[in-house]
Amino acid sequence: MKNQIASLALLLSLGLAGPSHAAGIGDTGTVEESDGNISIEGTNIERSFVGTGGQLQIVGSNNRITVSGPLTSVTVDGAGNTVQVDSVKRVEITGAGSKVYYKSAPTKNGRPASSVTGIGSSVSKR
Repeated sequence: MKNQIASLALLLSLGLAGPSHAAGIGDTGTVEESDGNISIEGTNIERSFVGTGGQLQIVGSNNRITVSGPLTSVTVDGAGNTVQVDSVKRVEITGAGSKVYYKSAPTKNGRPASSVTGIGSSVSKR
C-alpha cells in the first residue's frame, strides 16, 4: 500500500495522473489536439488520430499512436513508444526502444529527415 501511495504521489508530482488523463485502461497522461498539432504526455496511451500537416509530440513511455494523414514532424522523448504515420517530413527520437514507422515522406529521397538517439530506437518505412 505504501508503494502504491508513493507511486501515485510521484505521478501526481510529474503531472502524469489526475483529472485530465486520456481515456483507456491502464494509461495515464494527457492528450491535446490544437491547430493540427497533437501533444501526448504519459504512459500506455493507445490512440488514433487524423493528421492535417501539423506536428506530433510524445513525451512518455509505452505509448502506441497511429496517425492517418500527413504530419510535418514527429518528436518522441521517452522509451518503448510506437508511432505509425502515413506521411512525415522529419522525425526526432530521444530514448530507448522507440519506433516510428512511416508509409511515405514528401522529400527528394522518400525518407524523412531523422535524428535518433537511444538504443533500439529507429525510423523505418512500412
